Amino acid sequence: MISKLAIVTGGTRGIGWGISQQLAEDGYDLILGFNSNQEAANTAKTQLESTYGNKVYIIQGDLAEEATIETIFKCVEDNFHGNLTAFIHNAGLYVGVTTSTESSQAIAANKESHQLLGSGNLTGFDQYDYYQNVYPKCFIRCVEKAINYMKDGNGYIVAISAPGCNSSQTPKLQYALPGSAKTVVEFLARYYAKTLAPRCITVNAVIPGFVKTEAWELVTSNSDGVDSDTMKNMIKNTPMQRWASPKEIGEVVAFLCSPKAAFITGVALPVDGGLHLT
Repeated sequence: MISKLAIVTGGTRGIGWGISQQLAEDGYDLILGFNSNQEAANTAKTQLESTYGNKVYIIQGDLAEEATIETIFKCVEDNFHGNLTAFIHNAGLYVGVTTSTESSQAIAANKESHQLLGSGNLTGFDQYDYYQNVYPKCFIRCVEKAINYMKDGNGYIVAISAPGCNSSQTPKLQYALPGSAKTVVEFLARYYAKTLAPRCITVNAVIPGFVKTEAWELVTSNSDGVDSDTMKNMIKNTPMQRWASPKEIGEVVAFLCSPKAAFITGVALPVDGGLHLT
């Protein structure tokens, strides 16, 4: 059986963990990027290897730093003979809430977080630049590298976006800075889909809705967490009236990274229980 390799940024926790589990179940070896939680990364590696028997490498670093991306792709060369099947750009953050890092870019962005969070203020350029580096700039850098390791007809690229980043749903004002960066990623997915179509390499975006992860616990910490009445009402007002699990997002991403989805490209697919209809 021909081995398959996927890179998943932010692949050790939250939605990324659900993606990693499903890809491993489907026979993928994995390179998982993570930022700061070494314990969670070690646990993810151990669990995936023991459960599925796959090769799993974990790479720590801030994706805003080009050196982190270089390290990820050096792992492809050193351990997988330069053969890559799928690249999933999942890593996400909310500066000052869901992430901590020591990079100079993140430190500068974090200084602005208290005045910007919840205000919809687009004047914090250090924070704006940081999101652009983590999302579209990282996506470009990674895709431009990934396609050199992918064979024609056997390459899959998936970007994880968020609600309100395209015209299918109203914009989320409190998510203005990261949302504007993910909007660019959705456009880039369409751009690369058209560019890479002659090579039969697919490029798509997935737009999750409310997915029950620890990130939501941090975001809602001021309102008693995900089980607060506020959150329960928000979930009740969505069409399917429930949270998604990370594995449900992972199943869709794994489908898009399989021959069954070989004729699907350039799509921004909501996986949100109908949230985009509200």
